[in-house]
Amino acid sequence: MTDSPRGHPQTGGLPEYAPPGQAPNPPTRRGGLALSALIVGISAFVLGWIPILGLLLGVAGIILGILAMRRPGGKSFGLAGLIGSSLAVLANVLVTIVIVVALVNSGIGTAVLTDAQPVITPCYSFNGPGDYLSNQSAEKTDACITTLELWGERDPDGVIHKTGVGSILGSVLVEPVAVASTDDWVPGGSLDDMVDFLNQSYFPQAGEVTSLKEAVTLDGVDANLTRMISTAENTRTKAFLTVFAPDIYQSAGEPVKFFLVSFVIPEDNGEEIIAAAIDSWRWK
Repeated sequence: MTDSPRGHPQTGGLPEYAPPGQAPNPPTRRGGLALSALIVGISAFVLGWIPILGLLLGVAGIILGILAMRRPGGKSFGLAGLIGSSLAVLANVLVTIVIVVALVNSGIGTAVLTDAQPVITPCYSFNGPGDYLSNQSAEKTDACITTLELWGERDPDGVIHKTGVGSILGSVLVEPVAVASTDDWVPGGSLDDMVDFLNQSYFPQAGEVTSLKEAVTLDGVDANLTRMISTAENTRTKAFLTVFAPDIYQSAGEPVKFFLVSFVIPEDNGEEIIAAAIDSWRWK
């Protein structure tokens, strides 16, 4: 008796397509984990530009993709999900950076005074401390001058009472300087030259300079912050902000381009007041 051509008689015969002596491989099944990795990866890739949501989907897709690739039959789906999720995370990080930079440049979400008042002149605008009084005339405001003063009294314990009368305890002042004067002081000079000139002729009268040149920007224009220890008693923060405006403005009939901003702060919120003024400054 001859063996059946379909296989060994003891096994009942193997399928014709199976190699002799070898059982057929079971069909490959992609489990739910691999399919989940693919779905999450695609979703993350599509929504990756949305801050937080895209990042969460991307991280979840990366984890699922790695786990799926370790399962039988899950390598292809897992790899696809991993790639899509990784691109989503990268895109989300880039978009977040762009949004943060845009917010910083616009002054939104940076230093904000808990109590601020808008200062508006024909040359510039910024946020000043709300408890500082502005008693200057309309003519001075039209000349791009700002005078904010903190009026009040100190009790025997040194506590400030902001009564609106009494003594001037602090101030935020903005003074435009005529082009004729700056040309006379530093002919054709830069902001750096102007700061050096003021350090020789003006700053020493106000106190001891602790940091002469600290680069900042006012609405995209290079400016300088000079910090010092004040000669005035009870002053916590004293600083000068200097800048050449992007355009020539008019102040009391005189062309002006250079502005000197002084901060004399008797309380602990000096850095907050300076930062808020810098961040909110806008040229007209």
